[in-house]
Amino acid sequence: MSARPRSRLSWLGLGLVLAFGTACDRPARVEAPIIAPSAGLRPGDELDIRVFDEDRFNGTYAVAEDGTIDFPMVGGVAVTGLTKDEVARQIETRLADGYLNHPHVVVQIKERGNREISILGQVNEAGSLGWRDGLTLVQAVSLAGGLTPFAAPARVKLTRRTGRGDETVTFEISLSAIVDGRAEDLVLRPGDIVFVPETRM
Repeated sequence: MSARPRSRLSWLGLGLVLAFGTACDRPARVEAPIIAPSAGLRPGDELDIRVFDEDRFNGTYAVAEDGTIDFPMVGGVAVTGLTKDEVARQIETRLADGYLNHPHVVVQIKERGNREISILGQVNEAGSLGWRDGLTLVQAVSLAGGLTPFAAPARVKLTRRTGRGDETVTFEISLSAIVDGRAEDLVLRPGDIVFVPETRM
């Protein structure tokens, strides 16, 4: 089995994390909110849905902010966190319940919604980063050019959608605890907002 590639966080970035966070930090206690899996569907995604021999159902359906699509006859179908095949099975089940005999549904993802993360505050290159599966907090800080000398890595804030409409939660993460092995690195999800605050002088 091949070794997992190391983060390209620079030694300078590591030094800054340790210098500003380790001495005064306590073990991180991160409780991630309950939220749909990152690979699943989420608000803003668009689906192309086809029902075999039933052209009246065929079309593009957008995932609304409440995590549902509005499908003819069956109404709202909750799709947040599901794969396209799981959505197809749900629609088939709903259509078979008094509407069609043995419906066959095919779902394709036509377009993804926001697939970026934002990293703000005391990093050298604040802004948006393209999300990829498995992207971690340490990797994102590295891609943002590392921490500035004024960063407070023990008090990093992460804001994340819960999957329930516009609701978000914000929790605090100790980046320095991750770097020195006292906490696990956190895998980011599309739409996450990372804020690195300024140290208290």
